[in-house]
Amino acid sequence: MAIHVRDESKLLARHSVIYGIGTSANKIVGFLLLPVYTQYLSTREYGIKELVGLSTDIIGVLLATAISSAFYRFYFDYTAESDRMLVLSSSYIFLGIFGLFFVGLLSLGSPVMARYILDSSDLSTYFLIALASLWFQTINTIGLNYLRVTLRSIQYVVLSIFRLVLAIGLNIYFIIFLRMGVLGILISTLITSIVTTLVLNVPQLAKAGLRYSPSIVRDMLKFGLPMIPSQFGTLIVNLSDRFFLKGYCSIAEAGLYSLGYRFGILPGTFISEPFNQVWQPRRLEMYTQDNAEEVFGRIFTYFLLFISFAALGVAVLTRDILVIIADREFWSAYKIVPVIALANVIFTFHYHFNMGIIIEKKTKYLAYINVSNAALVLLLNFLLIPRYGMYGAAYATLIAYIYKAASTYFFSNRFFKIHFEFVRMGKIFLAAAGIFVLSQQIELGSVYAGLLVKTLLVLLFPAALYLMSFFTPEEKSGIASIFRPAQGVVKPWD
Repeated sequence: MAIHVRDESKLLARHSVIYGIGTSANKIVGFLLLPVYTQYLSTREYGIKELVGLSTDIIGVLLATAISSAFYRFYFDYTAESDRMLVLSSSYIFLGIFGLFFVGLLSLGSPVMARYILDSSDLSTYFLIALASLWFQTINTIGLNYLRVTLRSIQYVVLSIFRLVLAIGLNIYFIIFLRMGVLGILISTLITSIVTTLVLNVPQLAKAGLRYSPSIVRDMLKFGLPMIPSQFGTLIVNLSDRFFLKGYCSIAEAGLYSLGYRFGILPGTFISEPFNQVWQPRRLEMYTQDNAEEVFGRIFTYFLLFISFAALGVAVLTRDILVIIADREFWSAYKIVPVIALANVIFTFHYHFNMGIIIEKKTKYLAYINVSNAALVLLLNFLLIPRYGMYGAAYATLIAYIYKAASTYFFSNRFFKIHFEFVRMGKIFLAAAGIFVLSQQIELGSVYAGLLVKTLLVLLFPAALYLMSFFTPEEKSGIASIFRPAQGVVKPWD
């Protein structure tokens, strides 16, 4: 049976928007609180917060990747609801027991981590709290994956908004009223993680039952364990620059870079992540259908259009936004944002390029790619950061992501050839680059006036693509129908 691009695009758009609200609710906490962080924390304290969080992210890969990455694949291996519930409960039980042991063992080394990462063993409490949060977050990963595979997007959004409100309220209370600084942020995260675990996972465990299948877990580990070096390599690429900056420059420099990086990855956070929450499981249901290769290529074009639009906005507007919301000592973080935004767009390509590897369960190739990419970025960080500081870190990231995307395409294309629309992809990049260059020529006396003019310029992106004959006649008709409902034209989502 053939897939209709328009129908599939509507389904993906609908659920991506819903998941986008949920993802945004989780990620936006940090951005809503940026005025608080940049007023009540110094650049050094902000750097400490980021280094603690990045350290636990690395540990989280070792703890949860194998089971979490295999959950999608093995859930759809079964059709009977009882078997799928067995996959769910087995995942919970394995991660709960193994994770508790793993985190408990690491907590014994928290003074050592504090001494070498934060330059003070007196800050070991930070790591103890962060590790406790990590265990609850690991359990929550399974629960959230279950909501995604069952397309319970409304439930996902409600839970996400609840977490958003709770996290913001706790952060404001601990940081502003109790003046607890970084410690208050960590305690807020722990409380939010515990409450989420109770609300999300207890009902799911009650439904699935406490059943455990050693054979299912063994097969999931066989599939997922090769993903650990793969994901670990990815984290090295994503996070090692902060540690190099701390070592060669300062914790404050690492904090500034982290702030700029946080803006630069916004396109991936608000476009790629919610889209993938729908697309990753959905494509595994579709790839055997007749025209899957063409549909996947067209969907990638649409994805690239939206994420490039978002990246353009981030690259153009971040400087003025930082001037408005942040203390002066944080303003220079904007300088790396355009490079990181471009790198982030290129990074998201591998989620689409890896289709053949996932279908054939050749996850060893992901390990090869990510481990070699990690070695490359470590070399680039070593060569560039001592000389160029956070600029060197940004360009090392860009080069590493280009290598990752190209390598993933090369290996995966052997097993499943997606028909990408390279000419249309080129037009997207040209339009975005042209508007970005024009935006750099705008210098107005008022930061608010500059922000307004630059925003209007960014909004010309679709018009630039139209002038470049990017849109097909069918796409033009679909777009036009959205704006002609009063004339009896059926909207494309009806």
